[in-house]
Amino acid sequence: MKQGTLKNELVLCGVGIHTGTEGRITVCPAPPNSGRVFEVNGTLIPARADFVVDTQRCTTLGNDGERVSTVEHLLSALFVCGVDNARIVVEGSEIPIFDGSALPFLEAVRLAGVGEQCAEVVEFVLESELTFTDRDCVMRATPSEDYVLEVTTTFPNWEEGRAQRTFRFTDQVVDEYQAQIALARTFAFDYEVRWLLEQGLAKGGSLENALVIAPPAQFSTPLRIEAEWCRHKILDLIGDLALLNCRPQMRVSAVCPGHRNNVSLAQRLLKQIDPDD
Repeated sequence: MKQGTLKNELVLCGVGIHTGTEGRITVCPAPPNSGRVFEVNGTLIPARADFVVDTQRCTTLGNDGERVSTVEHLLSALFVCGVDNARIVVEGSEIPIFDGSALPFLEAVRLAGVGEQCAEVVEFVLESELTFTDRDCVMRATPSEDYVLEVTTTFPNWEEGRAQRTFRFTDQVVDEYQAQIALARTFAFDYEVRWLLEQGLAKGGSLENALVIAPPAQFSTPLRIEAEWCRHKILDLIGDLALLNCRPQMRVSAVCPGHRNNVSLAQRLLKQIDPDD
């Protein structure tokens, strides 16, 4: 399989969900083997697990004093579309949230087009099981012939939120991602919203860019798809594991995952991919 990059650059503008400030990103084609790299105020921040500096409510990358947060939705869409190499120029400190899903990014990437490059993709075949637990979360990566992600959601205060969904990377992955995963919005419980505001987060949050859940069965807006919250966890997992900067061959089963757990898994796997790094 060959590496890929955008055929044309794309520009997107919008509000950051945590900062509440307007931001602009320009995603540009990049040479083979350059990877996905953010550029903030002239500083390059590789989209790799070893450049993660924070995982509270989103994934934040940093380098040489510069940071960019909420990268997971954009990276999720780029990875699925086969954009292995990209230079992402960020004006601001946060990737726009748009409607809380990856759909705006996916549609923009498909419109810009993805072209094949001369170099082969970097593949990673997991050879032995890797498992760890963190509070209620269990992360397990096992050898597989394909790349498969399985997420189970459970909530102590919301029995109805128990769900399990599986996403497999096939030849039709982009269309399947668009229909099953990309449209799923970020979510929060009603009591969490108050806490986020007290912490100075979610300044750009609204009912237009997040699904607010009031257990047992009240939603701020109708669900876009069954078990939307569980599917969004898969969306985030794809984006966070894109920080491996390769094409994995493994099965990941995640129970109650979050950005901290996703990134921890990526960092542990990265040590196998680049043991000397």
